[in-house]
Amino acid sequence: MNEAQTLLEIENFMLKATKRTYCWTYFKADYDELKRAAEAVYDPKCEYSPLVQAYFKLLPEHTSFENLEVFKDSRAFRCFQNELIEEHEYFLDKFSSNNRRNRNHLKAYFNDLVESHRKLLLVRVDLSYRFNDQPSIKQFERDVNKLVRRIQDKDTIFKDQVGYVYRLEQGGKSRGYHCHLLVIYNGSLRVRDDYLAQSIGELWLEKITKEDGIFFNCNQASHKKYYKDLDQLGIGMIERRNLKEVENAWLAISYLADPQKDKQYLRASVQGMRQFSKGQSKPRAKSGRRLILKNHRYISLT
Repeated sequence: MNEAQTLLEIENFMLKATKRTYCWTYFKADYDELKRAAEAVYDPKCEYSPLVQAYFKLLPEHTSFENLEVFKDSRAFRCFQNELIEEHEYFLDKFSSNNRRNRNHLKAYFNDLVESHRKLLLVRVDLSYRFNDQPSIKQFERDVNKLVRRIQDKDTIFKDQVGYVYRLEQGGKSRGYHCHLLVIYNGSLRVRDDYLAQSIGELWLEKITKEDGIFFNCNQASHKKYYKDLDQLGIGMIERRNLKEVENAWLAISYLADPQKDKQYLRASVQGMRQFSKGQSKPRAKSGRRLILKNHRYISLT
């Protein structure tokens, strides 16, 4: 059973049911079409987005007599419909607000890294799963946690990393759970970003997901050439003195906290699970010169 896709189908159905043009008399039959798949993926220890949670609350083993009225009475259904709309809009507003806050924190984090290193090597890998090997949200969290521990330990391929950022999503082309990962190395000590990205992807594939995973190496030459030809290349080696490289790097990094990506949130999560995370900035000794990125331009503060 593909949990991620089932949850998307549930949400799409409930979203359809919130439309004012939806005929409430179809609700019971439409609901029942997904019930078997829903019962197979439901986990009482998980947290769900509002539309998905509302569906699960109507399952026979969870619902109350009052809730069953939505299947029988038009007025009860309209009240249910209004509550769904309100809860879903609040959820999306909160998600977008969190993305904006994450983006601001990410900008400060990136500024610190640029100030602290003459060169940075940015390595981006997109991590996901084969369609027929999609995991549960709990397994996805375990896999991501294993990878993050390896990054934090700075062992083998993560030696000389000075920062990292990741964002967990659901949907898009794969429709499944996936992770956008950026690892940032000290560019004075590391080169060969294509090799590093490939090695991270192979670690995900072979060691962490046991061949259930797949990956895309964003640092491969052909992919980088596309953005270089557009003068938008923001990964690979960047030098602090090259303002265009730094600007492009920020645009590439900020994608991981893009407020406009408001439809790829996780429909399920484990308590305490982070959909966005980054490394911690290290305290720096005071110096007479400081650079900050403001409106995509670095300015010097003294």
